[in-house]
Amino acid sequence: MSISGDVVDGVRSALLRLDETYARLNCVADREDAAVLAEAAVAAHGPLRGEAITVKDWIDVAGFRCSGGELSQSDRRPPEDASAVARLRAAGAVVVAKTCVHVESERFGRVLNPHDRSRSPGGSSSGDAAAVGSGAVRLGIGSDSGGSVRVPAAWCHVVGMKPSAGLVPLTGHFPRLGERSDGRTVIGALATSTRMAWLAVQTMAGPDGADGGVAPVTVGDPGSVSVSSLRVAVGSPGGREVCPAVASALTRVTATLQEAGSSLVGPPPDWLDEARRITEAYWARSERTGAQIEQDLFDLDRFRRRVMLDTTGIDVIITPTVADTAPLHREMRTEDYLFCLPASLTGAPAITVPVGSGAVQVIARRWQDHVAAAVALAIESSAK
Repeated sequence: MSISGDVVDGVRSALLRLDETYARLNCVADREDAAVLAEAAVAAHGPLRGEAITVKDWIDVAGFRCSGGELSQSDRRPPEDASAVARLRAAGAVVVAKTCVHVESERFGRVLNPHDRSRSPGGSSSGDAAAVGSGAVRLGIGSDSGGSVRVPAAWCHVVGMKPSAGLVPLTGHFPRLGERSDGRTVIGALATSTRMAWLAVQTMAGPDGADGGVAPVTVGDPGSVSVSSLRVAVGSPGGREVCPAVASALTRVTATLQEAGSSLVGPPPDWLDEARRITEAYWARSERTGAQIEQDLFDLDRFRRRVMLDTTGIDVIITPTVADTAPLHREMRTEDYLFCLPASLTGAPAITVPVGSGAVQVIARRWQDHVAAAVALAIESSAK
């Protein structure tokens, strides 16, 4: 059989898996199977050749519907790919479906957790988390503002990577976003492994000539990082209460890093209350006065300075991603995102990794995405 035939067969198998996954989990927003199989036959040669991937509804894929989660935009079909998607396709990936957003919405209904359909998959990149967690695909592309990749990844037991803000272009994200309108949102990856998530982020990274918020930063190599030389803070900030599964995950990670020879430098600083206050003010910005917004921006700058000073002697911080395992279906709450908020406000890279029945979040300094990936790889390796 030809190489292109192998790719088509692999993509056809992914589409069959999506049939079953959609019936169980309601995670698929749009399918264009005939066009997908035609694309698979001519998939580009590259590191992702033939990899069947899903993409969050909010990210443009030419030919697929992209509604931004809004009923009024249900029939919108963008003529061009988002920059991140175009780069993945150029590397050989084949987009097999668009995925639903939120745990429940008027547009898509309720998305279910692949491991227990009575429980929440987390949001807002719920569809990708469910598709990857179910085994339908190995890679999904989502977006994360305050934990929207990391929380669903944790609750669906997959890897979720939020890259540094300004590393991956937001061109083609719908609704439209930019550095000034929303400096927290990034396009990231949900995957069955850290290696796959890293390959996706590395492929998507770099200026595209259209997003002025993307910096020309060289992406590092996780293989060049000596985990034993890192100074790492592990724990629940401020001694926040977490469920036994999460506490066990932190204990296992501590043992892994001790065995690797990393320097453990105490528990992470507790920024959670301030991060929550700043984030909730941001979410309510349309209702706030000009003077209040000016103060909010000052508070954000002060918070980022404080984090930089507090982490002078720390290379990596490892915290819970979420305080508990996936809850029974309900609306998302600020508490669900609490441990994710600081990295969103600072623009730092963060990767959530499943450990046992819990999950931990690896946070590195901004632009040190490869350092976060190296630690996540070490944790993942020890957990097998």
